[in-house]
Amino acid sequence: MLGAKLKKRIYNEFNLKKQAEELGLKVWQTPSFLFIVMGFVIVVAIAGVYFISNNYDSPDILVISESVVVSILFIIGNFIISSVDQVARANKMKTEFISIASHQLKTPIAEINWQIELLLSKFPGGLSEKQQLLIGQIAHSSQKMARLVGDLLDVAHIDQGKLALNKEQINLCDIINEAVMNQRPLASAAEIELKYLGSAVPLEVLVDRRRIVVVLDNLISNAIKYTGEKGRVEILLEKKDELVQVCIRDNGVGIPRNEQTDIFKKFFRSNNKMKNNTEGTGLGLYIAKNIIEQSGGKLWFQSIENTGSEFFFSLPLAKA
Repeated sequence: MLGAKLKKRIYNEFNLKKQAEELGLKVWQTPSFLFIVMGFVIVVAIAGVYFISNNYDSPDILVISESVVVSILFIIGNFIISSVDQVARANKMKTEFISIASHQLKTPIAEINWQIELLLSKFPGGLSEKQQLLIGQIAHSSQKMARLVGDLLDVAHIDQGKLALNKEQINLCDIINEAVMNQRPLASAAEIELKYLGSAVPLEVLVDRRRIVVVLDNLISNAIKYTGEKGRVEILLEKKDELVQVCIRDNGVGIPRNEQTDIFKKFFRSNNKMKNNTEGTGLGLYIAKNIIEQSGGKLWFQSIENTGSEFFFSLPLAKA
């Protein structure tokens, strides 16, 4: 399995067309292509200097040849640095744009939600059944947009290294109970058994309460979405030495093996058979992984296609 991962990594490193598409560059501008060219030039230069040193006794010729080699390497190295700098600047501009746009979108979305609440509270009896249905659909779409904007803002903050965590000591058992209750309507609609196997004693952790709820909501909702009707999703909580470990287990479609190395990348969505029947942006796991790691923990998974998946995360117990 390690050999297969290594082969895939090497293939991705030298897949110049894919790199060019991901970075928005031409093939000859990609860092890997330029490093290959530089390596080739170094080999040719070393061979050339060796040939000159064996066939010419003049120090002047040797100095000139070495100067030419150094100049060529300097030019290529400078070009590589410029290309990498260009990619880094473009990535920074993209992140800043997402952050600014997300901030600007939060205000009108909040206004829409407030006006919907006002309309439903002030005129509940004056609305027909069809009008109430339309307002409900507007509210649902507004909530989806608010979640997307929130995710984009979190991604921008993560990329900028500015994801703020307001840590407090909380009982993780209570947070998981809250997350399970939030997801029960989704599980019931899909006729999925949602089971929580908690701890008999409080397990205190030092985390950002709101962020951990986001992590749990992402993991549990994913497990429900990618499990067929009348399936089963279990949440297990246990203490392991100085850590608390959470497992979200399902008997759903699983993740194809050739996609498992990409599962925590931004905007990645698996090409399994449930993809077209589920909504998502591919940001949830990327955000969840960063939240857990910045909380001092670890997030990982095990999955077998057509059998199911287990997502785990661990957090250090709060010191008494």
